[in-house]
Amino acid sequence: MELSAEGKTPEYMALASIKFKLSLPELKDNAQLKEQLLQGIKAGNMAPYYKEVCTDLGWPFDQKLYDDMAKENQDRLSKFQEDDSETPVWQDRLDYLCSIGDKEAATALATTKYEDSTLTTNRRLDAIFAMFRISYFHGCNVKEMGKSINKAHELVDKGGDWRSRNKLKAYEAIYCLAVRDYSKAADLFIDCVSTFESYELVDFGTIIQYCVLACALALERHALQAALRRQGAAVQALRSRFPELRELVESLHECRYADFMKSLAWVETQICVDPVFRPHYQHYVREARIKAYVQLLRAYRSLSLDNIADTFGVTREFIEEEISTFTAAGRLQCRIDAVAGCVVTGAGRGADADRSQLYQATIREGDLLLNRVKKLASVINF
Repeated sequence: MELSAEGKTPEYMALASIKFKLSLPELKDNAQLKEQLLQGIKAGNMAPYYKEVCTDLGWPFDQKLYDDMAKENQDRLSKFQEDDSETPVWQDRLDYLCSIGDKEAATALATTKYEDSTLTTNRRLDAIFAMFRISYFHGCNVKEMGKSINKAHELVDKGGDWRSRNKLKAYEAIYCLAVRDYSKAADLFIDCVSTFESYELVDFGTIIQYCVLACALALERHALQAALRRQGAAVQALRSRFPELRELVESLHECRYADFMKSLAWVETQICVDPVFRPHYQHYVREARIKAYVQLLRAYRSLSLDNIADTFGVTREFIEEEISTFTAAGRLQCRIDAVAGCVVTGAGRGADADRSQLYQATIREGDLLLNRVKKLASVINF
C-alpha cells in the first residue's frame, strides 16, 4: 500500500484521544488540547458527546451551545428513513449517531442490526465493527471491545467475506494490544498492514506505529527485520514519518543499546498518553528493557557491571538494580557476583547446555512412551 493511497479516517475519531489526554493529571489543564476538543465538537455538532465531555472532564456546560447542536442533530436524523432492513440507510444513521457521540442510541441500533438474522453476515459484521468502535471511542472499554471481537469471530466463521476477515484482523490487533497480547497483535498487524482498509477505526499511521511497537517486543531481532522488510508501506512510513520508531528497531537490531534506551524513553512519552497503551506503558517499557538485556547477556559468559552500564548509557547503580530485580523475578537467567562486580550468565556454555537439555528431554519423553507402550501391551492380546 502506498502512503498516498491512504483512506480518510473520520475527524471525530481523533477527539477520543484528545479527551483521553485531558483526563490525565499531567494534561488536564492543557489549554491547547481543550480548544482542539471544543472546536472538534462544534465542527461536528456533537451534542451528546459535548454533554459526556462536560460531565467527565468537569467542564462548565453551555446550554445554548448544546441546544443549537442538538437541534442540528434532530434535523439530520429526521432525514434518515428506514425503508427496509436490506437497504444501507440504517448504516448511514448508525454512522451519524457515532459521529455525534450518541453512545446509547448508536449502541442500541448496532445491537439491533447485529441480532437481526434476516440481514446478511457482512451487514451484521458491519454492525459489530460499529459496536467495537463505540467502545473504543468512548473510553477505550477493553471488556466491550473483547465482546465485539468474539461476536465477529462467530459470524466470520459462518461465512464472512475477505473484506470482513481483513477488517477483523485490524480490530483484533488493537484489542490484543489493549490486553498485552503483543505476540498475537504482531502477527495480526503483519497480516493486515499491506491490505489495511479499516480507516473508519484508525488512520494508517497509527496502525504502523502499533505494528512496530508490537513487533519490537514480540519478535526476535532478525525476525523483526525480516517482517518489516516484507512490509514496504511500513518501511516507507518509518523512514518518512516515524524516524524515532525506526531508530528503536534499528538500534536494537544493531546492538546500539545506548541509542535504544534513548529511543525507548521517547516511546514511553508517546504511549503513556495513548488510550490503548496507557494502562500498560510501564509494563511495555520494562519488557523492552528486559529484551535488550537478554539480547546482550546471551552472548557472554560474564560481563562487568561497568561495561553493561556503559553499553546502555546508564549508571552502574541503575543497571545493578535492574538486573537484580529481573533476576529475582526469573526474567533474567544470570546472577551478580558482587565481589567481582560482574554479571555471570554461563552463556559461554549455551550450546552444550541446550544439547544437554534436549538430550534429557528426549530421555524423559522416551521413558514415558515406553511405559505407555508396556501398559498398552498388557491389555492387548497380540
